[in-house]
This record gives sequence, structure tokens and C-alpha cells, in this order.
Amino acid sequence: MQPSEPEIVWKPQPGPQTLLLSCPVGDIFFGGARGGGKTDALCGDWTAHANKHGANARGILFRRSMPELEDVKARMMQIFPKLGATWRAAERKWVFPNKATLQLRFLDLDDDAAKYQGASYTWMAFDEAGAWPSPKPIDMLRATLRSAAGVPTRFLLTGNPGGKGHEWLRARYIDPARPGTVFQGEDGQMRVFIPSRLADNQELMKNDPTYEDRLRASGPAWLVKAWLEGDWSASEEGNIFKRDYWRFFDERPEMEFTIQSLDSAFKTGAENDYSVLTTWGRRPEGYYLLHVWRAKVEFPELKRHVVAMYEAWKPKVVLVEDKASGQSLIQELRRDTVLPINAVQVTADKLARAYAITATVEAGKVFLPRSAPWLSDFMEELAVFNKGAHDDQVDSFTQALRYLIGGCDTGLIDYYREMAREMGLA
Repeated sequence: MQPSEPEIVWKPQPGPQTLLLSCPVGDIFFGGARGGGKTDALCGDWTAHANKHGANARGILFRRSMPELEDVKARMMQIFPKLGATWRAAERKWVFPNKATLQLRFLDLDDDAAKYQGASYTWMAFDEAGAWPSPKPIDMLRATLRSAAGVPTRFLLTGNPGGKGHEWLRARYIDPARPGTVFQGEDGQMRVFIPSRLADNQELMKNDPTYEDRLRASGPAWLVKAWLEGDWSASEEGNIFKRDYWRFFDERPEMEFTIQSLDSAFKTGAENDYSVLTTWGRRPEGYYLLHVWRAKVEFPELKRHVVAMYEAWKPKVVLVEDKASGQSLIQELRRDTVLPINAVQVTADKLARAYAITATVEAGKVFLPRSAPWLSDFMEELAVFNKGAHDDQVDSFTQALRYLIGGCDTGLIDYYREMAREMGLA
């Protein structure tokens, strides 16, 4: 009886993944485009390291937040148990049959990097390194790469253009040398950038043939170009909200319904943020910005203005971000008024929220009043985002559009509530 062929649990795809596993350089930036198979590449590279060095292989993988880390763990759950690895949930650690260990951690605050200074690792990865605005915590953690057993250490980063860390990643890995070329950085480290694009990930394109179409609809044209082609210069072509994206109106048409969106701040100093309340209307052709109130006020005055703006427009809902500066306002407005307050929980960062709505803006579905006295300030703040001094109007804007685009039609909500009452379910 012939012995059965061993099951192939995972193997690198031809191209960038194979290059990564064969590259001996100790500092590698991999990816540079969406859908390039970055997480799988890290799983494969760690497995190769663990197989070679056994109990002396000590790895750690970081992502910026816990939800992002869960995505990585979910993919590892499809691969590592088939290799005999055990997940120890309490320690958030994989243990392989040869005693190699891989920890999964998230690094939300830069200062958290100091907690690891007494540790030692032979393999370290930062998945989606562009989520870190500065390399400071990453460089601090790199100092823990060491091995008393003489294991060659490995330091890997993955990422895409357009994130918070775009500029430092580009300066450190993209600009100094051609892709795939090993070079010596200013700090003496030997580095290499191995690009991997969607076209290199044939498995994804075969298993999810609509992924590219969805990607093209998820951001502005210049950013999609950067994601697909790994073009790190594309983000310099323009801002996130270009001036020619907007459409304008002279006479305000009748709206299906209106909403208001508040980005709150309670201090009045010159260095502090503004409070911004925007009023929006919806029609079949798109979304109309009807009014912008923007000021630096203390809490009591802010509360009075919110109530006054509600009385002036009678919106179906008032969106207030459920953050530190908004929580007490939400509580008081719910206690003292009949305003339809919707406390908005926000998990994504400002850039991610902006990117989520740019396709709608670029498609010409957002209309601004041509002669409004506040229009130039509004357009200027959005045009220079994310490099301007203030982004309060941006926050109010993205909060409103995400709600409107998300199909939260308050007219339907009222209709369903009335139906529930008639059915005796309310």
C-alpha cells in the first residue's frame, strides 16, 4: 500500500510571497497594495522561521487594535491547527509542536511599547504598519529582537499607501532603492521593499472575483489607484476631498427629511477645537448640506445652540458622537429635551471614515449651497484634510454622510414604529 501524500496546508504563491520566504534580509517591508496576500505571507514566514529554529523561535505579531488582531487570528485558525499548533487564549499565544511560540498583541497607544522592553524575540511583525503615524513605538520594540541561541532575527512590516504612516514608510522603504533591491538605511540596517499587488494574489482573485470591483468603489480614484498599483506617490496628486467633487444648488429644494450631525468640544481657547453642527437634507439624487454652525463655546452655550438649531430645522435625528466631550451632552439632552438624539459609536479613525464616503462625494451626490456665507471655510477645511489645523467640520460631515449612505432612513423608522404599534408589538 502506497503511503498517502502529505496534506499541503499552505504554500506561498509564486511571486512576492515566495520572494519573502526566500529573502535573508532581516528588515523587510512587504506589500504596498490592497489584496496582496500580506497576512498569509506573514503566516507563512513565521511558520518557516518556527520550523527552522524550533523552541528557540519566539515570535510576536502586532496590529493597531484588537478587532484588527482578531482578523489575523481568524486566518491563523484556518492554518496553524492543521500544523499541530495550539492556541492558548488566556496568553493570546500560539504554541507549535516543536515549542516555537508566537504571541499576538495590539498596540493602541505608542507608550505601550515600553511594556515589552524586558522581553526578547527572534521574529517580529507589524501587520498594516501604516496604521502607526510614527515609527517611534515600532523602533522601540525592534530593540527587543535578540537571541541568546544565535537565531537570526527577522523584522517584517506590511502596509498600504494612504495610511497615517504613509510618509515615514515611504521615506524608509520606498524612496531609497528600487523595489526588491537590498539597501543600507541611514541607521545602518539592511532593508528591502518587496511589493505585492492584487494581481499577485491569484488565490484571492479566483475565490473572490468581485473584490477588485468592491475595492474600486471604496475610495477616491487616486487612492484606489495607489491601492491597486502600490503607487506610493499617488497620494500626493490631490487631497481626499477635491474641490471639483462638489455639486452646488441655488434655491433649496424640498427634502425627504433632514438630519443634524454634531462634533462637540467644550473649550474656548485658541488652541482648542470648534464645535460644529451641520444640517443635511436627503433627496433621491443625493445629499444636501443646508447649514453649518461652528463656534468655540462652553458646555451650557453649546447645549443652548443645539436646542436652537433643532427648533430651527426640526430634523428627524440629531447625531452626536458618543465620545468624552459628547457623553455628558447626550445625557443632558436626553434628560431635559425631546430632541431625537442618536449617540454614534465610532471605532474607525478619521481617515478611514473619510475614505468610506469619498466615492459618494466623487460621484457628485453631495450638494452645497452656492451662496452660503460659511461655504468657503467649509470647502477649505475639507480640501486640506488631513493636513489642516482643524478637522471638526470634516468629522461632522463624515458622521452625517455615513449615516445617510448607510440607509438609516428615519422616515422608514417612523413608519416601522407606527406599524409595530398597530400590530401591538410596540
